Amino acid sequence: MSDAAGYRDVIVPDIGEGLSEAEIVEWLVAEGDEVREDQPVVLISTEKASVELPAPVHGIAREMTALAPGTRVPVGTRLMRIETVGEPAREKRDAVLAAPRTRRLASELGIALESIVGSGPEGRILDDDVRAAADGYPAEHSEPLSPMRRRIADVTAASWREIPHITEFREVDASTLVQVRERLRGNFESQGIHLTYLPLLVKALASALTRHPRFNATLDLRRDRIVFNDSLNIGIAVGTEDGLLVPVLRDVERLTLAKIARGIGELADGARKGTLSPAMAGGGTCTVSNFGSYGTWLGTPIIRAPEVTIVGFGRIRDAVVAVNGAPAVRPMLPIAVATDHRLNDGSHLAAFVDELERCCRETEE
Repeated sequence: MSDAAGYRDVIVPDIGEGLSEAEIVEWLVAEGDEVREDQPVVLISTEKASVELPAPVHGIAREMTALAPGTRVPVGTRLMRIETVGEPAREKRDAVLAAPRTRRLASELGIALESIVGSGPEGRILDDDVRAAADGYPAEHSEPLSPMRRRIADVTAASWREIPHITEFREVDASTLVQVRERLRGNFESQGIHLTYLPLLVKALASALTRHPRFNATLDLRRDRIVFNDSLNIGIAVGTEDGLLVPVLRDVERLTLAKIARGIGELADGARKGTLSPAMAGGGTCTVSNFGSYGTWLGTPIIRAPEVTIVGFGRIRDAVVAVNGAPAVRPMLPIAVATDHRLNDGSHLAAFVDELERCCRETEE
């Protein structure tokens, strides 16, 4: 929102899922500071995600509200204004690249960021760079629980406490999956897409969810109804320096494999760089946790309310299995599917995992 005097507003956005308010976590600039376009100016948090709100234009921070961190404000609240000015000089824009968390760490340790050569992309200064520059950094120390870590703690604890999980584990012959990936890798690389197994697995999951909509639903106990979601909005769990984020790949049932692969890459990159838009942070109907990307054989994923299903994929590895009564070596994919027992029984879960296994075995382009 802007006016004739050359101001642009920074407001609390609507990120969907019926959320009507957000919590101010941290102001990232001060009154009168010069800010770049897209520079994070305030960190807010909802029950679903923490989001850095960017400056809509290059200018000066004005009319900042006196709201303290921890204050909850309704969607649409104006938090501050940006007085528009000319485009900043390139050398000033690119002086120091560091995330707000890294800047806080440097301040706590008394380290000048300008004195550090960053080891991250484009010279970005990382937390480890700051620690390496600190003289006599203690072997043991404590630090405040970050707002994101606290939010993760609250959300996961609530999900584990309120949702009765039922989980099935299975190993799936991934021979076709491996062959399809190998066949497509070259073509995808020529399009600038790094094809991992995850896009193939997400596509298989979408096919299974289409045939078993109970696992893409939500449970509305207030109205005693099962709400079936028409779209497949699959959350992709991404580990970042600050904690786990779950950006959402929307309308997966309409996407080609190439668009799924590109979309996952963009979401993961945005999560790690802190550039996700509010629209990417909510509205999921089912979540995927890719344990295999960490070299982990398998884990037990926790459902993200109000979703009722989460699927964990482990690391594919060769194993000796029985094939037509004889031992053979096959690439085996471990999967773990957890669902809300209030909605789905063991028979429902077994049928869904059967379908997911079939879709993985019969992976197509």
